Amino acid sequence: MKNNKGMILSTYVYMLLVFFLLLLGTMLVVLNNTKLLADKLKENAKDNPAINKDLVSLVLNGDDEMVIVKGDTFIDPGYIAKTQSGKTLTAKVEGNVDTSTIGEYIITYTIKYKQFSKTATRKVYVTGASAKDYIENLYNDDETRTKNGLKKDNTSDENIRYEGANPNNYVKFNDELWRVIGVFGDNVKIIRSEPIGNLSWDSSASTVNSGWGVNEWSASDLKEYLNTMYYGGFVVTCYNGMNNATTTCPTVNLNAASKLMIDNHTWNTGAIETETRTDTLFFYNAERGATNGKICTSGSYCNDTISRTTTWIGYVALPYVTDWAYASSESICKTNMQSQDSDSNYICKNNNWMQYTSYMWMLSPRAFAGNASRAWDAGSFVGHGGGAYHSHSVLPTIYLKLDVKITSGSGTSADPYILSTS
Repeated sequence: MKNNKGMILSTYVYMLLVFFLLLLGTMLVVLNNTKLLADKLKENAKDNPAINKDLVSLVLNGDDEMVIVKGDTFIDPGYIAKTQSGKTLTAKVEGNVDTSTIGEYIITYTIKYKQFSKTATRKVYVTGASAKDYIENLYNDDETRTKNGLKKDNTSDENIRYEGANPNNYVKFNDELWRVIGVFGDNVKIIRSEPIGNLSWDSSASTVNSGWGVNEWSASDLKEYLNTMYYGGFVVTCYNGMNNATTTCPTVNLNAASKLMIDNHTWNTGAIETETRTDTLFFYNAERGATNGKICTSGSYCNDTISRTTTWIGYVALPYVTDWAYASSESICKTNMQSQDSDSNYICKNNNWMQYTSYMWMLSPRAFAGNASRAWDAGSFVGHGGGAYHSHSVLPTIYLKLDVKITSGSGTSADPYILSTS
């Protein structure tokens, strides 16, 4: 019995010893793994700027996005780089800005201190000069002038215009294709490439000018639609016939980015008599003249009480008749926009990017002794100035602000000019 008890005790002690040895081994493994993990975390911390972001700082002077005009000098505003203790660091600066080429450039700044590092970037956009300067530069070079279809008109203002069947005058505006008419004074004038719909220039009750409308642009229905609804976003009533016949307004409108580029411009609204519609130069001067649309004095087509003006300030209007005439590259159109060939075909519709198959409304009213309700139109030729109530195509036209730039594009329909503001 004693021997059996001794054996049991020995076995118990042995098992207890094995258990403690296993427990000790496990603890040693855990401690070792913990040390390895701690060492790994420490190693990762050294290489991870995110963990150590407070140990070094890098702040760019000025804006992290800059816009400069092509040809100007790029001056880097620099940076401030320090350690947490206040020691000044020098960054490695990588990247180049080619101010002779329009584009987007990236400047990268990198600092390293011991095991810590940090990086910052600055975007620099090199843009074109103002749209006016850009087009004038194209005109001043013989090669680009011909390539792009530019000319100076024969008016005393010597406006630079695009002419021909399909010049490089496409521009992306309002997320649509528009076209540049030309440079007028300090502003560039553009027109939507396609009509937004057909509307009356103006309409009126049957008791006012016999329902034919009133040819005063500042009070016209079309002016109201283009500036209050198309530009302003407020609902108006649209018309497409005499006696105030209504129609559904076009649903297109101008977006916010485009509206920031539109000049609140002074438009000339001088009236032109039918007898002078052939002489291009005379017509141009009359568009900017002092005659208004009401030269009649009596009759049922001349009984409106609307005050007449020859200028109007606003955002969106229509092209001039002479814009249409000078868009043709036919030389005769500089002096006689109603010229015809031997087969009685109108010449100025030829090689004319603004030529449109149906009538489109023009800005100027018609001065006519018989009534006060006519406005000028054009299509394959210059119209006689029909009643304002007629439903014709509407092509919105605007002047760009002076600070609008052409930043890229070649002016083709596939690669239109891209605009930006300062």
